[in-house]
Amino acid sequence: MSKLSKLLEKHSRNLRIIGVGGAGINVAKFWRNEVDGERADKFVTVCDWDAKALEQSGVSAVLKLGECKVGSDINSGAEVIENSIDDVRELVNANRVFIVAGLGGNLGTEAAPVLAREAKAAGATTFGIVSLPFRLEGEKRAMHAMDGLRDLADNTDGMFILNNESMTRHFGDLLVPDALARIDSIMSYSIDIFTSTGMRDEPRWKNLDTKVVGIGRTGDELIDYLLKGKYRKKLLATFKPTNINTAESGNMEPMQIILGDGKTPDLDGIMQYFGSQDSPVCVVADLGEEPEAKSAPFVARVARQMGATVVGLVILPKVSDGAAKCAKAIETLQNLAANTDAVYAYRSDIYSGISIGRMAYMVEDINYAVDP
Repeated sequence: MSKLSKLLEKHSRNLRIIGVGGAGINVAKFWRNEVDGERADKFVTVCDWDAKALEQSGVSAVLKLGECKVGSDINSGAEVIENSIDDVRELVNANRVFIVAGLGGNLGTEAAPVLAREAKAAGATTFGIVSLPFRLEGEKRAMHAMDGLRDLADNTDGMFILNNESMTRHFGDLLVPDALARIDSIMSYSIDIFTSTGMRDEPRWKNLDTKVVGIGRTGDELIDYLLKGKYRKKLLATFKPTNINTAESGNMEPMQIILGDGKTPDLDGIMQYFGSQDSPVCVVADLGEEPEAKSAPFVARVARQMGATVVGLVILPKVSDGAAKCAKAIETLQNLAANTDAVYAYRSDIYSGISIGRMAYMVEDINYAVDP
């Protein structure tokens, strides 16, 4: 039995949270401390090539990944983790695997997709919890992060993507340590959202000014649910006429606002709808639908430019839908992630097991996490 196998003997195989690299370790450590260290030790593991970071994590099950070389002899995160592939396969041997990393650097960006690949190959339901770099970190890191996002999305059933730039937009007065702690908190909370199955009696978001833009069939279904639930605020919009009947749902207010025909967004209508208020905006769309999916990044960009906190709740095609369709959807996801504060993405086969009511609560939870 390997050293790692011994460390994992007492770990639950139902759920495993794996922090990769410095950012991933910080989030895993934050979640562990929030849940209760002793109980959380059944679920949390970390891997890095920095022995000191592993030691300081406080996590009992750790995987040391070779050495970090520098200069002209620099190695890659992908190379290092491939060299530890047997330990990686032991690490992801669980029913549900959450891979947590910061994208843009070396180890997290390149190692996280390998972990996801092996988890999927082992039959695990696999989630990615990742952050995108601050703009000031440069274009090179931003492009590398998008490459990592694509590779990770190819091998996951669901993802949470936090754009770190939202910290400077909404919490610009925070000191750097406080901003990083805020990032750890949001990413940690996203794990709870993914694993939560409970429904509250009184949704928190009834009292928020959240505006929901539904694009395509999935967006229409969610808006229809919200209307029938007698949500009376003017916070819903769609991109094309639907069969929703506001009178039947008991709403006398014009809550369904048409922002385009599904193919051509109405910029004037969008800007008038969002107005000048700094209201949270949730963009809901199925990224496998064409051409509706292309509207999602456009709406997000306009809303963000107008000062809103923007989150996405989107569906990705099943792998069985074909490589071309999946690649297009992930390209749209990359564009959306660059123009939002945060995005939740599900594979459609996973989404099919989620009720539309649960999605309504996820809209609330997302906004609460990013903009409480």
